[in-house]
Amino acid sequence: MRRTERLTIPGVRSETLGERDNGKVFILTEMSAYAGQDWALRALLALSRSGAQLPVGALGAGWGALASFAFGALLGASHVDLKPLLDELLATVKYEHKPKLPLADVIPDSAGNGPVEEITTFLTLYKAAWTLHTGFTLPASSPTTG
Repeated sequence: MRRTERLTIPGVRSETLGERDNGKVFILTEMSAYAGQDWALRALLALSRSGAQLPVGALGAGWGALASFAFGALLGASHVDLKPLLDELLATVKYEHKPKLPLADVIPDSAGNGPVEEITTFLTLYKAAWTLHTGFTLPASSPTTG
């Protein structure tokens, strides 16, 4: 059975910049083992193409350190390599508008419409999906601006 997590963006929702996603609930579901290993291979190849170099001693620092390094190093990858990887992470996240109603995709439609209204919420969702799939928590960031 795939692991799932429920993520609630803290705070009370308002139309104020930085608070539009407050209180929203997202459901994250782990990729299959096959999809996860394929994703990891493509992420490693993207890191290699970007010229990322492991820091000295990184292999001895444990999987958590490697996961944190890889997440940060992916930011040096090209948009062509990075966008599909990020979209696949977001595909593991669904928006729960109300309990017991069908979950909605987080990735916006072709017109750019979707449930996420704050740019920083995407970063929060990427980090949460990364943590779900690697088992290692990344450094904390504020889920909203303002």
